[in-house]
Amino acid sequence: MKNSNKIKGILKVIFVILSVFVLLILILVLSWNYITRWRLTDVGREESPEGKFSILFQEKGEPDFPFGYSHAKITVYKEDKPINTFFKDIADDGASFREDNYSVEWLPVGVVITFHGSEQADEEVEIFYEDGKTFEGYTADEIKEILKSRYPITEVESIKETKKGFDIRADGISFYAKNDMALHDSFLQEYYKRLTEEIFPDRTGRGVSFTEEEGETEADIRYIPVIALNGSYEHDIDVYCDDICEWIGYCLEKLPYERYKEVYTCFIPEIYGYDKEKYYFSEISIRKFAENEAGFYNELYTYLYNILYNREETMAETTEEYPGSVITEEPLWEIDDETIGLWASYEPDEVYDFSDGSEYALIPVDRALGSSYYVLMSFKEKGNKDTAELVNMDPYNGSGGEAGFLTFIDDSDIGFSCLSYSGGSLGLLYRTGDRGKSFEHINLPSPMIALPNGKYYNPFVMPNEAWAEGERIYLKVGQGAEGDYHNEELGGKTCGIYASDDKGKTFYFVREELEESDDL
Repeated sequence: MKNSNKIKGILKVIFVILSVFVLLILILVLSWNYITRWRLTDVGREESPEGKFSILFQEKGEPDFPFGYSHAKITVYKEDKPINTFFKDIADDGASFREDNYSVEWLPVGVVITFHGSEQADEEVEIFYEDGKTFEGYTADEIKEILKSRYPITEVESIKETKKGFDIRADGISFYAKNDMALHDSFLQEYYKRLTEEIFPDRTGRGVSFTEEEGETEADIRYIPVIALNGSYEHDIDVYCDDICEWIGYCLEKLPYERYKEVYTCFIPEIYGYDKEKYYFSEISIRKFAENEAGFYNELYTYLYNILYNREETMAETTEEYPGSVITEEPLWEIDDETIGLWASYEPDEVYDFSDGSEYALIPVDRALGSSYYVLMSFKEKGNKDTAELVNMDPYNGSGGEAGFLTFIDDSDIGFSCLSYSGGSLGLLYRTGDRGKSFEHINLPSPMIALPNGKYYNPFVMPNEAWAEGERIYLKVGQGAEGDYHNEELGGKTCGIYASDDKGKTFYFVREELEESDDL
């Protein structure tokens, strides 16, 4: 009997322990579900201008694990009475629901709430202040007040009603507005377009065009600026990036990012011979542009150099050869012997002597606007014009300037030359792989040296000399007539040393050297 009572006591204790354990598990499960699925956390509250209406934004539970939706509860109040409640899921890479995920516009007949997320398109919800309200359109005065509250508009000059909306002119800008409760309009895009045109070409001389992306109505149009690089692309990148920074800074002054972020999406750098690809603005770089312009500049600078230098991967499909190159199996020109003899009598600007006694010469045969235009000729006997032959009618592919060095690596078919321009401050590198019958312009990568303001630039702009060591080709590039970059560690003005492991088709930066040094 005693043993039986003892066993019953033990079983009772075990039952109590298990009951407590199950209860604890249940409490934990319920707590977990409450926290992750049901708990409401206040995120923000917005009030209408007159204080009659308000909206409470709350997060419901926690975001789905991992990187899933966050869940929001929205309650609209008229004074202290809720008049509308709904829930919304936000795709924002697993982040909690926060103030950045919504924006509110109070209108005469209702409110428009727009939800934002990094993994979703903006989504609007329209709520009328009165139940059962139907939209009957806005008066001209209401339209003026709405537009002035949205944008930096001084004067609305005209409003013309059409079948589906309104043709409006404000501050000299013509745009369209849809006749709906939210009054969707295209003013922001038209204003952004005008600001862009004030920079390009008015202040920079740089061409701009626009790609138009149409939406469901005229109010949904979007303009993508197409902004051209000029001349020698690798030498224009520094100035181009400065011009883009000037444009972005100018737009941000008129259209602050926090309020008009939807306009800052992308633009297209236009580079002849390359596919047009959109360059998307980083939200972080635009948001922090004022305090870190160099960061934005360097992102764009690096992007453009990668396009130009990795040209085989980025060139347009319709371009059969590299941009700026003319490669033909047979010469396209017919020059009579008399002209060849005349050109052979001219003084060459650059020559290369082969070890067999023959000679190649770059001879200026025309001059325009301070630039020379060249032919490449060969002489079977050095200095004997009777042995002259025309090798290339246009070695620099239509470009003019002043010929720099001319060399052929170890007397082979692979050769290089430089064409300088802008008074000797800049130079382009040209390569031949068929002993001068054709040349192509070779882009050189930037060493991305930082200025005191943190912005990258390339001080090495004038190719001076090319030579080989074993299978590797080296190139020395100076700073040109206006170069003033000094390397404090090396103790003076420097040049850049580049190297190529593919017979000069591409180069990579190796190091800096003092300009006076001839050592590798």
